[in-house]
Amino acid sequence: MPPVYKPPSALLKELGITQPQEIDIEAIAQHCGATILYERLEGCEARILGNNNRALITVNSQSSIGRKRFSAGHELGHWMKDRGKVGFSCAEQVMIAEWDSVNTERGANEYAADLLMPPEMFEKESHGKAITFDVARELSDIFLTSLTATAIRLVRHGSFPAILVYLLNGKRKWFIRGDGVPERLWPLEKPRSATAAADLLKGEGEQGAISIQADGWIDHPRSKWYEVVEHSIRISSTGLLSFIWWKDERQLLELEEEG
Repeated sequence: MPPVYKPPSALLKELGITQPQEIDIEAIAQHCGATILYERLEGCEARILGNNNRALITVNSQSSIGRKRFSAGHELGHWMKDRGKVGFSCAEQVMIAEWDSVNTERGANEYAADLLMPPEMFEKESHGKAITFDVARELSDIFLTSLTATAIRLVRHGSFPAILVYLLNGKRKWFIRGDGVPERLWPLEKPRSATAAADLLKGEGEQGAISIQADGWIDHPRSKWYEVVEHSIRISSTGLLSFIWWKDERQLLELEEEG
């Protein structure tokens, strides 16, 4: 029989892992009955085949170390959560796109994130840091994880209220809302012209983090009264990631007072 399911927190505790540099994905996989191999793959980032109590995870050897580790963690998530299935083959765009649906791919993404970037460790490393891709890259170097997964983690476990938006072909594909952002605040389906994302969509270069009027991104009647910080980058020929965060939290505080 396949191994009994264990959440990442229990697995890390069982193995005595307390620091980011101790998170050895190959050793963890072996502990769970899975062997990780690295080969050149076409059309997918990783795949897994399992039978009884053993699994073989193959990861694209041509990818960056962060992408390889997250892909391995993703497939290990399938092994731990979706045992009984014949196998999975996961492309990078599928893993990026499946953060907004409740399905096996998102479940595997969440498992990998919790395993490779445990909340307590991540919150310690990100404490007090701005919600920018410069910081996300710094954290991805510490945890050796992909930029997209690290950016999502920064929104969920960083020190400031923020939203991460994934734009595909200029339209919002999904977004992740941090705990400090009220549910009534939604990012627009398309960013308005006075945003860094709109400039990128027109073919202009990246600007770094900039302050903009909140109504450039946030769909709320009074957003024009407030400012947010935006940092947008291109991650593919058709895809953008955008951080929107409230360095000045007046908009959020006033919404909270309204109830």
